[in-house]
Amino acid sequence: MTTERKMEFFGGGWRQVDSGEEENSLVIDAHSHIFRRFATGSGAASAALTLKLWQYHLRDFTDFWRKKDGARVKEPLLDFPSDDINAMPDLNFRFGRYGQAELTVDGVDYVMQFYPPALENLEATPERMIAEMEVAGVDRGILQSDHVYGANINEYYAEAMRRYPDRFIALAQIRETEAHQAEELARLERAVTELGCTGLYFSVELFALRGYVDRIDDAKFEPLWQLVRRLEIPIFWYIDARKQDRVAGFMERVGELSRWADAHEDIPSVITHGLVPAAIIHEIGIPDEVITLLKRPHMNAEILMQAKWPEYPYGDGQEMLKWLIDQVGVEKLMWGSDMPYSGGFWCTYKQSVDYIRLHCDFLTTAEKNLILGGNAARMFGIED
Repeated sequence: MTTERKMEFFGGGWRQVDSGEEENSLVIDAHSHIFRRFATGSGAASAALTLKLWQYHLRDFTDFWRKKDGARVKEPLLDFPSDDINAMPDLNFRFGRYGQAELTVDGVDYVMQFYPPALENLEATPERMIAEMEVAGVDRGILQSDHVYGANINEYYAEAMRRYPDRFIALAQIRETEAHQAEELARLERAVTELGCTGLYFSVELFALRGYVDRIDDAKFEPLWQLVRRLEIPIFWYIDARKQDRVAGFMERVGELSRWADAHEDIPSVITHGLVPAAIIHEIGIPDEVITLLKRPHMNAEILMQAKWPEYPYGDGQEMLKWLIDQVGVEKLMWGSDMPYSGGFWCTYKQSVDYIRLHCDFLTTAEKNLILGGNAARMFGIED
């Protein structure tokens, strides 16, 4: 362990470097994205669903401005008094440019910044993300495939991996509400055996389309888990239901995942998005139930402290990370960034890595290497 700080001039300015940099190993981002321009490439039905899911996804946002005069409005204009996604008000929610979306409330047009302004056309190509990775010193990105990024994303991932085989690790997308049906099972098998995906991304967000009657531990999904076992792939879990009562909704999913693990403890799993949703982590911290779940042999977590705390290098987040390691061990944790979203709201991509790489002085270089890539490399059988 060391607290020594060094700087170097690289031509474009000064940067801090790790005095133990020669010991660093593969850096794998457990939470990254590439995607086509939103609501394109998958047909009209998919485009409509993408818009619907984004409107639901953004219900907590409070920062808007009136389009006609730029007057700021700090209200939850997208929220509504129900958990039924089909009861969302018709606000003509639509995508703009430069990371913006627009909506109309009572005849007034509003604009919101829901993605970084650098995403002029609301797309993140493989080439764009590789360029970002080069600046940040990231070797590979694990592609999380939530439905807000569109359907048919497995094929998009396959083409990216064909062109850049050593830069991306793709998690297959399925329609979770239909995941027990033959069509979706075949889709997953093809994604793995033909398209090159090496994991499954399972999100509860589509559960909203059926009024949250589905459960992770529902026996109907057993054919899916049997297929996952046969394919020998891990599952990355997104368990934030985005209900009005976020705490109750989250804890409900934690219970479901715990019961699922009782019967499927052998399946490698990762709880994504930094375990506890940012909206409620300062209210509930990391509950005992989550720690108990993480102590299972094959249950792991993506850490995302830059989403939970406002100022780099996240001193309070570092304290939480230290506490979490004391509870479950460093071998359970994988660093994630949520790029390119995070690059416009939280910090630069490089800072996203550096709060661990250059700070977190309670960690040895070997421990940092595990969090920043070693644990993910072990899960996916990647040689450093």
